Amino acid sequence: MSPLEAVTRWLESQDLDMQLEIAGFATFLTYGNEGVLALGGSEQLESLHRWLNESNLASCIAADRALSFRTFFDCFVAERMTDVGWKRTEELMRKRLKEAKRDGKSAAARKAQRMLELLPARKESWRSVVKSWNELAGTNLTREAVSSWFAAERRIGLRVISSGVPVVAPRWSQPGTG
Repeated sequence: MSPLEAVTRWLESQDLDMQLEIAGFATFLTYGNEGVLALGGSEQLESLHRWLNESNLASCIAADRALSFRTFFDCFVAERMTDVGWKRTEELMRKRLKEAKRDGKSAAARKAQRMLELLPARKESWRSVVKSWNELAGTNLTREAVSSWFAAERRIGLRVISSGVPVVAPRWSQPGTG
């Protein structure tokens, strides 16, 4: 299984809300702020799936994507496992709630209020996500595992000459041709 396939399986094993949150993060990394604002949650998830499952992707690019995703996601996970990170999330939600109430946006205010109410449950959900992520990252996404997969892919790619075809050394490398 390729490293990107491992990430895809891991992502699909998460509940939909978590997949959407992860996709929002990945979209932010891929497209920056403009992309996050231009796409909705389900579109972000579709975009992440396309990025992870692009067909005919060169193995070196697949390896690079796997290691890049791991690096960036490790940073995101680190934020999710500290009280400081969750405090920032709470402050952001309180700020959104205050702004929505001030601007008379009742739907946005309800959403921010709901997110504040769900914060303890989200924090708990993230504990299991981080545990499963660390297991994946520690097995399929180590530099050694990705390098080993990449080397195997290269060996498979080199097996293009049939065993019945004799391989002759180039003329310049034969003795006496100088």
